[in-house]
Amino acid sequence: MVDPDLIPAVKEAIKQNEIGDQSPYKLSYARLGVSGASFGVFQGDTNVSDVARQTLRKALAANGVDDATINRILGLVSQRLPNGNPLSPDDTEVADSALSAPAGRQLVDAMDQSLFLIVIRDVNACIAAAQSQNFSINPVALLYMAVWVNMTGPPTLLTKFLAGSTELGVLPPVGPMVTTQDIQTYLHASRYFILHPRNFLHMQESVEAAIPLLPSPVA
Repeated sequence: MVDPDLIPAVKEAIKQNEIGDQSPYKLSYARLGVSGASFGVFQGDTNVSDVARQTLRKALAANGVDDATINRILGLVSQRLPNGNPLSPDDTEVADSALSAPAGRQLVDAMDQSLFLIVIRDVNACIAAAQSQNFSINPVALLYMAVWVNMTGPPTLLTKFLAGSTELGVLPPVGPMVTTQDIQTYLHASRYFILHPRNFLHMQESVEAAIPLLPSPVA
C-alpha cells in the first residue's frame, strides 16, 4: 500500500505534470491520442471518462445552463480533439464559468478525489508486483509511476515489468529496490515518450518539484 506520508508528494507530482500552476476549474486540451477536453487536477477527460462528462454536465446544470446548450457543449467535447478547443468563445465562457462557480468547484474536487483513488489503486498494484519479487520501490520511482498511471490508465505492462518480465525491450529491475533509473529506463522505451520526448522532460521536472514533499527525499 502507498505510504500515507507519500500522498502529498504524489498529488503534487501529478498536479505539476497535468496543469502546473493553471486552474483546474476550466477546460484544457492535450491534443494527443484520444484526448478530448480535460479539467481538474487529474485532468478528467470528456472523451474517455464518463465521470468527467457527468461532472461537466452537472456543473453546467448547477450554473443554470439550459439543456440545449449543455447537450451542444457535451457533444462537441466528447470526442477526440487533435485540433484543440471546438467550442465557440461564448460556449467556452459558459463551460469555464460553470466549472469555476462554487458548485462547479465542489463537483470538480469530488471528481478529482475519485480519480485520485484510482491512481492509488493502480500504484498499489505496482507495489504488489514489486513485492512479488521481494523488492521495495524507491519513493521517487513511485512518483514517476503515479504520474504515469494518471496519464495512461491501468499499468498492465508496468506491473509485469515490476514482477520480473522483460517489457518494451527493457530488462526488469534486479532489486532489492526498484530505482528511479529503473522506471526512467522503462518509460523512455514507451511508445508515448518515443513519440513525445519533450513530455518526458516535463514529467521529470514535475517529479523533481514534488520531491521536497517526500518525508525523506531520496534521489
